[in-house]
Parts: sequence; structure tokens; C-alpha cells
Amino acid sequence: MWTPDHRRTADRRGLRYPSDLTDAEWALVNPAA
Repeated sequence: MWTPDHRRTADRRGLRYPSDLTDAEWALVNPAA
């Protein structure tokens, strides 16, 4: 059973690969923009 404590522990929101770029970051480095 998923308790509120377990849900917080297993929450994976916000995890990214180190090379991932947000839309704002990509707008800064995108040469075609």
C-alpha cells in the first residue's frame, strides 16, 4: 500500500539527466534561434 511517506520517498519528479536542458536553457544555446 502506498502511504503518503512512501509516495514522498518514491517521488521521481524533478529528476533529470545531467545533460538535459530546460526550454529556457536551450533558448540560450540554440544556434538556430
